[in-house]
Amino acid sequence: MNEEVCRHSRFNAVDRIGVFASSACAAHCALSAFLPSALGALGLGVLLGHEAEWGFVLVAVAFAATALLLGWLRHRSGFVAAVLAIGIGGLLLARMMEEAGSSGAGTATGLLAGVVLVTGHLSNLRASRLASRMGQTSL
Repeated sequence: MNEEVCRHSRFNAVDRIGVFASSACAAHCALSAFLPSALGALGLGVLLGHEAEWGFVLVAVAFAATALLLGWLRHRSGFVAAVLAIGIGGLLLARMMEEAGSSGAGTATGLLAGVVLVTGHLSNLRASRLASRMGQTSL
């Protein structure tokens, strides 16, 4: 039983870190759009670069994709999988929109996608807990 609890804790850590990564990504989008001079004044101007933005997106997408796969294997919730997939697609779309010059629409899309990913990770944690209580996990 302890091994099972430990294994589920490691899987849930992916979602917990994913919530943080998605929140950081959304906060970065908001700060970059609404307070770029504040980031520069704080010596964090490097966070305004395309490389940093792609870095935030790729980290958030990696955790979301991992959580989607592990969650599907644990509880097979189509809702959770769809929410995480929409969030992943939204973040990638937001970056492509910003690269194409639609920074306002890209920022709005990125903020929304970040919120969707946080919702997906929290839903994944909940679905995993429910499946574990009911003995329906396959991992």
